[in-house]
Amino acid sequence: PATQIVVLMVTALSIALGACKSSDADTQDGGLDTAALNGAPTWYQDVAPIVTPKCSGCHQEGGIAPFSMQSYESAKIFAKQMAEAVEAGRMPPFLAQDTDECKPRLPWEHDMRLSEDEKATLRAWADADAPKGDKSKAAKTKQPQQAMLEREDVVMKLPLEMKVDGTQDLHRCVVIDPGLENDAIVTGSLLTSGNTRVLHHVISYVVQPGRNDDGTDRTKSEVEAIIKEEKGVGIGEYYECFGGVTVQNLSMQIVNAWAPGSMPILSPKDSGMLLDKDSLIVLDMHYHPTGAGLEKDSKTKLAMMTISDVQPKYVSRIQFFGNFEGKEERSIGVGELLKQKGEDTAEFMIPAGAKNHVEEMTWTFDFTNSTYGPIDLRIIGLGTHMHYVGRDMAVWLEHGDKSENPGDKECLIQTPSWDFNWQRGYTYDAPIEDLPVMGDSDTLRMRCIYDNSLDNKFVAQALDDQGLSKPRDVLLGEDTLDEMCIAAVGVMYPNPSAGQPVSAGSGRDTNSSSSDAGVPDASTSDAGQ
Repeated sequence: PATQIVVLMVTALSIALGACKSSDADTQDGGLDTAALNGAPTWYQDVAPIVTPKCSGCHQEGGIAPFSMQSYESAKIFAKQMAEAVEAGRMPPFLAQDTDECKPRLPWEHDMRLSEDEKATLRAWADADAPKGDKSKAAKTKQPQQAMLEREDVVMKLPLEMKVDGTQDLHRCVVIDPGLENDAIVTGSLLTSGNTRVLHHVISYVVQPGRNDDGTDRTKSEVEAIIKEEKGVGIGEYYECFGGVTVQNLSMQIVNAWAPGSMPILSPKDSGMLLDKDSLIVLDMHYHPTGAGLEKDSKTKLAMMTISDVQPKYVSRIQFFGNFEGKEERSIGVGELLKQKGEDTAEFMIPAGAKNHVEEMTWTFDFTNSTYGPIDLRIIGLGTHMHYVGRDMAVWLEHGDKSENPGDKECLIQTPSWDFNWQRGYTYDAPIEDLPVMGDSDTLRMRCIYDNSLDNKFVAQALDDQGLSKPRDVLLGEDTLDEMCIAAVGVMYPNPSAGQPVSAGSGRDTNSSSSDAGVPDASTSDAGQ
């Protein structure tokens, strides 16, 4: 009897332990989750709510990151690396930061920055050997910003293979037919690189068809004929475009851009950009030398998400401001490179070895002599752009005397630890009525700070790729070892054709760089390249 009691007790204990083991959803590695019982953070209760919205948009199966964080099984392997990366500030790659001189008044949508408590949670989870927790009691998680479009309604692949010999920068503009049978509204777009080893950036432009001299709408074949006459190429071919993509008698409007770290560009609700069925697309592609021999690119792609029923309430688009070499007056404003301390005249030049060199530029709207008339632009969001010498960029909005709030100034964005490998746009998380407004007499001020010394690891790598051992003076330009100072500003404004069929109210305009109502491109011809 005593032996039977012992056997029964052992059997009961075995059954109980077996039951725990069989419900492995609550345990780690098939055993009791002792770390969780001792109060350590667990995946389902503490870590997934951090990682899912802020990491898994890129770290997913088939995503742009090297491993997935969508499940406990895939994430636990990298627990210690995750903790180290966030503590070092390498991840998540969100360059827009609050500083003493720049505290944007609006929050950022999909803000991936981790709080100190979140960083501590990841460290504690890693140190506890990444306990799993109770899946049946998993905490709710927000969805991440997706690194892919929800759908790809229009897809334009590179129509020919690009060969890059690795010894010099190449600037090529590829003419592509989007293949539309009807007009469409672009509500999202995404450029993806076919070879990140040599592709420095891509900017996509829609070539507006406009009208012929007799007032008739140009057809797609007529648009192609104009490009052929000036550039000698047609659809599916490329022309050399160092210095700008422009074609006389044709207007071009920026769709989006790709640089390392770019994300999909999505229009705010009830907004979008018109794409005429007779439009063509030009991909402005910059390949940079790596010193690694022949490279090829045949997979770079532009995808668009579109609607084709009615015109949206607002037009949304991207404007590039910057790259001014002096004072440049346009029909809708004035861009200017500002004189810096020690300069007799304003000159964009970063001396070799300079560690904290500053260049400033402004763009001021002036509709006095414009046929477009005053218009207020709501700022959806911004991005900054420099090359390898850049270290810090900030953008301010200064309201002029024609504004409702003359003299007011606000910082829109600062990226104080610039990293060329992580370029993306930053969108405000706010209702339309709260967005910053820029209009007649208002000024955008852009300040770029550069480190042109070997202490800048990006400069050292770029020099090494081209077989150079020491920095050289850097000027404003398009090549890898040149520099830029550009603000990419997402704007929206009321659509005069709202509610009409998409095919109506396209408003072809032969005099504007945009077929949209009244907002010509304020950027220089090579802005953003």
